[in-house]
Amino acid sequence: MSTTTSTAMPVTAPDDALDDPPVVTTPWDDLLSPAGPTTVHDVSAALDDLAHLQARIDALEGEKLLTVERARRAAVRCKPDLLAGEQLRVQRAGTARQHELARRAFVADVATTLRVSERQADHLVETARTLTSSGSATLAELCRGRIGSRQATAMADVLAELPDAQARAAVQADALPRAATATPAQFRSFLRRARDRAHPEPFTVRHARVAAKRGVFVDPAPDGMAWLSAYLPATTAHAAHDRLSTAARTARDAGDPRTLAQLRADTLAALLLAGAEGDVADDLAGEHVPDLADHARRITPRVQVTVPVMALLGRTADPAELTGHGAIDPETAAALTAQAPSMRRLLVDPITGELLSADPDTYTVPAALRAYLQARDGSCRFPGCTRPAPRCDVDHTLAWAGGGRTTADNLAHLCRRHHKLGLWHTRRRGLSSRAARPSTGGRARTTPTASTARCGAARR
Repeated sequence: MSTTTSTAMPVTAPDDALDDPPVVTTPWDDLLSPAGPTTVHDVSAALDDLAHLQARIDALEGEKLLTVERARRAAVRCKPDLLAGEQLRVQRAGTARQHELARRAFVADVATTLRVSERQADHLVETARTLTSSGSATLAELCRGRIGSRQATAMADVLAELPDAQARAAVQADALPRAATATPAQFRSFLRRARDRAHPEPFTVRHARVAAKRGVFVDPAPDGMAWLSAYLPATTAHAAHDRLSTAARTARDAGDPRTLAQLRADTLAALLLAGAEGDVADDLAGEHVPDLADHARRITPRVQVTVPVMALLGRTADPAELTGHGAIDPETAAALTAQAPSMRRLLVDPITGELLSADPDTYTVPAALRAYLQARDGSCRFPGCTRPAPRCDVDHTLAWAGGGRTTADNLAHLCRRHHKLGLWHTRRRGLSSRAARPSTGGRARTTPTASTARCGAARR
């Protein structure tokens, strides 16, 4: 790996620096625009430097967590000193109250030291405590610069939710290998699935408890706007979003100039406020309220669920998977399966997980194979992209014109943007693919493709 280093000259600011800031002279211009011709190898070298710098930053984030935990443990040992200014209140407080007062005092110290809110400081303290006690392997990878701080924080958040050490160890062993190549959003999704598999409490019991907390909330935003959010069961939320999206795309196809995001918002307002009186309803919903609301009501929302056949027969505890989300409770999956107008059977090899019934000698991807690929990939396979597979193209890894076959191991979902992106290619590396960059010039990357899928029934 080639590297480029540069040292900026230190600048001493005068006392009136805020009124008349000095001109900082550094070699930045030469660094940003080096003299002489450049090649693609220079681009690769700069990206290598960027990767090395990010690893150093991540390692420092790990060191920061260790320092926070060292300070917390020291604070526990000198709790009387932390509460020295509150002796009267402390004397009247019980042991638990004294512990809480000392903890709040320490969190306030961390917040003022790092110039963050006490809420952020509290989360940092808990992240450090969780990783040092239950996530040492994750913390070690962070300190080596091999994973990002956001991935480590996501791991800590999940570990803190689990009730026993065995479940925490299982989640860490299951998910940590993905942390080095997944974006924070992708890693949180995988963590959610790992947590569902490892949690000792039955999925149905957990779902019933949190479903009782469902609600709708409104939060202010600048410039006369506000956020309206709803906490709902996953299947309900995805079905509602599908109805809004279908109505929005139909309106766009009919020539409506608004963006899909605007149309989703206006359709939601139209459905909620249609029939309301007053100018406020018209202002919030938009000028096409009757059309959008009437059209949206006629749409049957659709969700896709992959259900293991043996689970439907009651012979396995494997959860069903809601496309674009993750596991859902068995009762909801069974109800959706019973209501489905049709089912698609996907037969897969029990050892390799590959689809058995497909014709590899046709260019067009058969419907059964397409359904299998959607269940396998879940989303666009470009690193970091989360566009759902049903809204992506199915791309031949080895081009059909070059002898590629229409088989699961030669196909991957790519969204239209990444399908047409030049200078990148898809490469499958056995059953477990991962993102990689070649050591020489060129912008080639390996797009990961999922390697397993259950034999199951998918709602269309």
